[in-house]
Amino acid sequence: MGQRTLLRGLTLAVAAVLPLCGPAVVQAAESAATAVAVCGHTSAQPTLQRGSTGDSALEAQCELNLATKPSRYTPIAADGSFGSGTETRVKEFQRCAGLDVDGVLGPQTWAALNTWAAQPHTCATQGTSSTAQSSVCGHTDTRPTLRQGATGTEVKEAQCRLNLAMEPFHYPPLAIDGNFGGGTQSRVIELQHCAGLSADGVVGPNTWARLVDWSSRNTYCTPPRPAGYSIDGLDTAKYQHPGGAPIDWKAVRASGVEFATVKATRGTNVTDEYLTTDLQGARAAGLAVAPYHFYTGSSPDTGAAQADRFIAAVRATGYTGARAGDLPPIFDLERMDDGSGRCPTYGTVDDAKAWLDRVEAAFGRTPIIYTQKSFLDDCLGSTTAFTRYPVQLADYRQSITQPPLPNGSATWTMWQYTDAALFPGIKAPATADVFNGTQADLDRLANR
Repeated sequence: MGQRTLLRGLTLAVAAVLPLCGPAVVQAAESAATAVAVCGHTSAQPTLQRGSTGDSALEAQCELNLATKPSRYTPIAADGSFGSGTETRVKEFQRCAGLDVDGVLGPQTWAALNTWAAQPHTCATQGTSSTAQSSVCGHTDTRPTLRQGATGTEVKEAQCRLNLAMEPFHYPPLAIDGNFGGGTQSRVIELQHCAGLSADGVVGPNTWARLVDWSSRNTYCTPPRPAGYSIDGLDTAKYQHPGGAPIDWKAVRASGVEFATVKATRGTNVTDEYLTTDLQGARAAGLAVAPYHFYTGSSPDTGAAQADRFIAAVRATGYTGARAGDLPPIFDLERMDDGSGRCPTYGTVDDAKAWLDRVEAAFGRTPIIYTQKSFLDDCLGSTTAFTRYPVQLADYRQSITQPPLPNGSATWTMWQYTDAALFPGIKAPATADVFNGTQADLDRLANR
C-alpha cells in the first residue's frame, strides 16, 4: 500500500465517512428517490414477500448479505426464491434499521437496504454464525481466472464476494459493475495479502477458493496489526461520535485497548466538543489517557497562544499530567488540515517550541510530538530540534515493520498504523496505535 498523506484532523474526518466511497455508494445515498441495483442484478424493486421469486428477490438477498454481514450475520442463500430464510433476514434487517418488522420488502425497507448494502452499518446486536451458503451473490458459479481488464458476470461475482470477504470499515465496498479495473485489482491484492497468497492481483483458483470461503461465512479479512507490539491504543475526536453517539469506554477497554489520545484543542479558538466526556470516560474505564492539540500555523507566532488555550481546556477537565493514568500531553505537528496537504503557512521550529515549552512548564511533563519524518523533512528542513521529545509517528503502510524515525530520534513511543480501525463501543472508525514498550513502560509513562 502506498504511503498516505499525514493529516490527523483530515483523516479522522475521512475515517468517519470513509465507507461512503465509490459509485455504488453515491447511488445508494440517493436511494430514497431512485431504485439502485447495488449488487448489479436489477434496479426493479417491487414489494416482495414470502413466495416472491426472480431477479428482484435475488438482488434483495444479495443486498441483505452485504447489509448484515458487518454485524456478523452469516450470509443467506442468494437463489432468487423468497423463502423463510429470506423472510427471517428481512425481519432482522428491519430491526437493525429501526423499521416496522413485518418481513415484507416494501419501499422503506428497500431504501434502507440500498444504503446499508453499499456502506457499512452495524446493528445494535450482533448476529450469530450459521451454516455457510454456497451462493451469496447470485451472479454465477463459474470461476474463471480474472485479471485487470476483464468484464462481465464473473467480475460482478468477484466484486460482490470481495465486499463480503473484506472487513467493510477498513475496506470501502467496491462498485459491483462488472469491470475489473485498478480498484478491483488493488482489493484482490489486499485479499491475497490477508490470505497469505501470492499477491499478483489475479483471481486464479487459489484466490477464488479463499474468496468463496470467506465471503460465504462469518469471517473477514482485516488489515494486519503490526507484529511484535502487544499494547494497543486509539485516538479520538468528534468524528468518533457520529450523530452525537457516545463512546462506550468500558467496551473499548474490554476489547484490550490500553491507552487513548483524545483531541483537546485546535489552533487558538477550537476546543473539541467531546474533550471532557472522552478524557474523563477513558480514564474512568482504566485507560491511560493523553489530551492532544492540533497545531495550526495559519498565522505567525501563535504557538504560545495555542498552548494557553490547550492548557486552560485540559485543566478544566481535571487533567494535571501528574495523576495516575495521565500520559504526557501530545503536540500534533503535521500538514494543514484543509485537504491541501500543504505545510503550515507560518509553521516554524521556534513557534512549535513556544508551544512545547509553555505546556511542559504548565504540567511538568515532556510533551509527546505526533508527527511523521516526511513532514519534518518537507516542512521543517529535516530539523533535529525535537530529538529530546518522545514521538507518536503516523504511517499507514502495511509494507513496513516500524515507522521511519525523524532525523536525530533514537526510537518511537507510539505508532499510529491505521486510520480506519473499528473498536467495540465506537460507532465510527478510529485511528489505532501500538505502544513501543512493555506494560510496565506504559504504566511508568502514565504515572502508575
